[in-house]
Amino acid sequence: MAELLVSQLDLRLQKQAESARQAFDRDRPEQAAELCAKILEEQPACLSVRKLERAAQLKIASARRDGLSKVVLAVSTAPFLLGGSLRLKDEPRVAFASAERLLRRDPHNVAALGLLGQAAMALAWPETAVFAYEAASDLEPDRLDLLVNLSGAYLAAGRPADAAHAADEALRLNPAHADALTLQRSAAVAMTLAKSR
Repeated sequence: MAELLVSQLDLRLQKQAESARQAFDRDRPEQAAELCAKILEEQPACLSVRKLERAAQLKIASARRDGLSKVVLAVSTAPFLLGGSLRLKDEPRVAFASAERLLRRDPHNVAALGLLGQAAMALAWPETAVFAYEAASDLEPDRLDLLVNLSGAYLAAGRPADAAHAADEALRLNPAHADALTLQRSAAVAMTLAKSR
């Protein structure tokens, strides 16, 4: 299954997506997030709905953030992360669903965003992987592994200039990082090929 636009969904889901957008615009993020989750249950490859769901989740989370909840969430999400990671290779859809559940509990969970990105790459949804890794990098901008994964996702999504930039950021942190150097070279080749066309 390839990544989908809202216009490619069936009419019923398109209407739900419009209702979710309206709920979000009317400052009802819980309703928007709930509608988005229902759509994504049926069509997990719809990136614009996923972006709307994340915006709603972040709005909800900012309204109820406290120190104790961070500790409780960290402890309670560990089994889901482990289970999702173990299934990544053989069952990427299951790993993807685990990451989604974790992010619905805590949209600031960088490990869950990383798992979402890895599963999206395994499912050949590179723009969804870019979305996940960008969100994770926004939360932890100096994490080398996230920058390297982001660069690879950009490259897979056909965005070599962005891939080169992410690789450059990774190399700023570790100038000898082999994967970042490889991605930087691959991005340069892809940009050269694009220009020659």
